[in-house]
Amino acid sequence: MMNELKVSLSRYVDRRAEILDRCRGRRVLHLGCVGFTDSAVAEKIASAKKSLHQQVTAIADCVGVDIDARTVGELNQAGVFKNVIVGDVEKLEALPGVLPPFDVVLAGDIIEHLSNPGRMLEGVKRHLKPDGRLIVSTPNAMGLPAYLRYTAGSFREGLQHVLCFNAITLAQMLARHGFVVEEGFSCYQTFTQESSGRAFAIGRAFFRRFPKFGGTLLFVVRLSCQG
Repeated sequence: MMNELKVSLSRYVDRRAEILDRCRGRRVLHLGCVGFTDSAVAEKIASAKKSLHQQVTAIADCVGVDIDARTVGELNQAGVFKNVIVGDVEKLEALPGVLPPFDVVLAGDIIEHLSNPGRMLEGVKRHLKPDGRLIVSTPNAMGLPAYLRYTAGSFREGLQHVLCFNAITLAQMLARHGFVVEEGFSCYQTFTQESSGRAFAIGRAFFRRFPKFGGTLLFVVRLSCQG
């Protein structure tokens, strides 16, 4: 029987900045790249130019995958993105064409949407270079922001969220499918910084000292067969 994994969250970081730094100049497969899952198609189109995928595309050799065929079609037709494939991240073996292996596979805030996250993790293996890295982010079920919102009666779950993870369960899910956590962080989203003002500055000082309470998890992981 596998022992419970102990995961230390070493820092509290800017999610987008940390991801971009690790993708810069590399070949990246971006899973669930459209984002804004609770929004209508028109809103997704309007938001695309400020999306994470747009920023990764600007600094890396990037291919995106998303199941939202209608939005992907409109984005491609409008010339916003030309590097997005329609596909199910739980069936990465079925992606069209032949994709060379990637330095980085980015699964940002998508694992909580999946019925079978293990299928995505198994599929990642065929697209990741032996020395590549998988980056996973997801809301922290043990994070203080979620607890405070829940206590105040203002907690809102994403409309397409069906799973929740803490640092231990995420690490154990990854280990079950052959991955080892190299680095673990908690992090904040850009929109939180922009919308919260002084409250964000106070919160950031606290979470920098106690990163285990941060609202979002960010793991950088490698295949365990690397040794």
